[in-house]
Amino acid sequence: MDTNSFYERVKSLCKERKTTIEAVVNAAGLTINSYNSYRRHNNLPRLDEGVIIAQALGVSVEYLVTGKEADGKKQILEDLKNFIDAHS
Repeated sequence: MDTNSFYERVKSLCKERKTTIEAVVNAAGLTINSYNSYRRHNNLPRLDEGVIIAQALGVSVEYLVTGKEADGKKQILEDLKNFIDAHS
């Protein structure tokens, strides 16, 4: 797994959502120093911290780690919306 991609996705999402990395990691109970330490040592945050970071950014942990959204409810809702739009 490429941990750098995780951090790049967090950075990109913060920019898109007009927030700061510091605000997001603080919401997860981290300091910016501990977040940067994880990154420098090529480690990911603990799972509970990752979940809170993902929630703060409005994405799944899977997306932060892999860059892909999980199949499931989100896909079902998108398919349903597309069906409704096509038949309206």
